[in-house]
Amino acid sequence: MLLKNKLLFWTLNMALLTVLGCSKKSVVSSSNSVYGDDLAKVRPKFEYTEPVEKVAETTKPTPVPSSPKAPADKPLYVNKKLDSALDSLSRQNKSIKYISGYRIQLYVGNVRQEADAAKSYVYQVLPDLTPYVSYSQPTYRVKAGDFIYRSDAEQYLEQIKLQYSSAVILADRVEIKKSLMVNSSIE
Repeated sequence: MLLKNKLLFWTLNMALLTVLGCSKKSVVSSSNSVYGDDLAKVRPKFEYTEPVEKVAETTKPTPVPSSPKAPADKPLYVNKKLDSALDSLSRQNKSIKYISGYRIQLYVGNVRQEADAAKSYVYQVLPDLTPYVSYSQPTYRVKAGDFIYRSDAEQYLEQIKLQYSSAVILADRVEIKKSLMVNSSIE
């Protein structure tokens, strides 16, 4: 009985909200009111005077005072500061060795000989890819390549699927230097 009362209560509340939410809204129109304040007394007033042109006689032009020159080392100071900032950025970029990328997983299984066969397949058929074998007891995983873009990995995946039909592309940390050496188009 209590459940029926709660259900009835919620149903009535939802029906009331629906009716109130769908009812026509009335908007108060203020088009009848006319703004009638005169702001002329608070507006600023300016008197315009026509500029008079003076006819200059032929006289010697007055020398223009030269602006004080900046010290000669000022631009060098900026350049030195810029060079030091660029050097620090260069050092930071050289320290980055890994980036998020993709690898092709050829083999996952418990047999070491099959993992070694997959590794040698990569060495023989795809010499520009680096094979990686990892072992997490009792499973061997063979991955190949360091790809920054998934589209590059997909080109190699088509060729690898001829031999290893279960090959897939996985997101992984890849070495930047090796990924730049991989040819983006296979022959």
